[in-house]
Amino acid sequence: MKLLFITYDVDFDEDVMEMLNSLGVTGFTKWDRVLGKGKNSEPRLDDPVWPGFNCAVAAVVGDDDQERILAELKKFSLRLDGKGFKVFMLPVLTVI
Repeated sequence: MKLLFITYDVDFDEDVMEMLNSLGVTGFTKWDRVLGKGKNSEPRLDDPVWPGFNCAVAAVVGDDDQERILAELKKFSLRLDGKGFKVFMLPVLTVI
């Protein structure tokens, strides 16, 4: 199993959630207002100086599904030119 951790501009929220649903990712944890700064981006702190915020989703996917799901996430990222959308995939060692 793998943990997908996806952060993205709030403007892409509907697209990301529809894509995950269409890929069969129905179990997830979502954070609606995530503040921070990426390596190559301006801060997004939802204030007058640094407006805007992100969303984040964490979902565990099975080994049989991970490559198919990751391929679709890569396609989406390419359409955005990598801006405002990051995916991290981590091994899941234990679930309690």
